[in-house]
Amino acid sequence: MDVQAYLKRINDAARDGVSVPALRSLVRSHLEQVPFENLDIAGHPCPISLREEDLFDKVIVRRRGGYCFELNKLFFLLLQELGYDCYPAAARILYRRTPPRPLSHRVTIVRLEGEKWLADVGYGGPGPKGLLCLNGERQEIAGEVFSTAVVEGEQVIYRHDPDEVRKLISFRDEPWLEIDFETLNGYFSLHSDSIFTQKALVYRCIPDGQYALVDDQFSTQGLGRPAESKTVSDPEARKRLLEEYFGLFI
Repeated sequence: MDVQAYLKRINDAARDGVSVPALRSLVRSHLEQVPFENLDIAGHPCPISLREEDLFDKVIVRRRGGYCFELNKLFFLLLQELGYDCYPAAARILYRRTPPRPLSHRVTIVRLEGEKWLADVGYGGPGPKGLLCLNGERQEIAGEVFSTAVVEGEQVIYRHDPDEVRKLISFRDEPWLEIDFETLNGYFSLHSDSIFTQKALVYRCIPDGQYALVDDQFSTQGLGRPAESKTVSDPEARKRLLEEYFGLFI
C-alpha cells in the first residue's frame, strides 16, 4: 500500500506516530474527506470487490467513497501499515430497528494505550463521527454523545439522543476472518432485499455537522440546529450536488 498517497487523500500527515491523538486525527480526517456511498450498487446490484488493490484504486486513486465493507477494510489495512494493533469485527445495526438484527456492518477495533477503541470510518448517518473508547464511559464526539457496555457477551454502543438513549450497534469483541466479510459483502451488494441495493445513501462529515443524500433527499445536519433538506430530482442538479458537497465526480 502507498501509505503516503492514502494520507494525502485524507489530508492527514500522521506525524504523531502510533498514539491516541494520531488515531483520533486519522479517523476524523477520513470521515471528512472520504464519503460513505453505495452509488455503485444502488438500484443496480453488482459485485463489489474487496481486493486491496481494487479498494485502493477506487477510494484513493479515483477519489470515490464506499460502504462499510470497503472503507473499514481499507482503513484497517492502513492502520496495520502504520503499526497499530487492530482487528476487524462484524456488527449488528440496532439504531431505531426492531431486534433481532443480522450482522451487516464491519468495524475496526484498535488496542492502544491500555484501552480498546472503535475506529469506524464506514458508518454513514448516526454513527460516531470520530474515535470511540470502549471503556463504558459517556463520551462526546463532534457534539454527539455515546456510551458503551457489555451486554450478554456483546459490546453495545449507545447513542444519547435528546429524547432517548438508543442502542446503535452491537458486536462480539473477537476478530473476524476476511473470507467471512466476503460472504456478507456478497449478500449486501447483490441481494434485492439489501438496503444498499434499494436506495442511494451518501454521507460526509463536515466540521460542524454532516451532509446526507438519501435517494433524492439532500440534507445538511448541523450541530445544535434543525436539519435543512430539499429534494434534488434533476439528474444534472444531483450530479453537481455530488461534486460540490461530497467531492464525488461520477
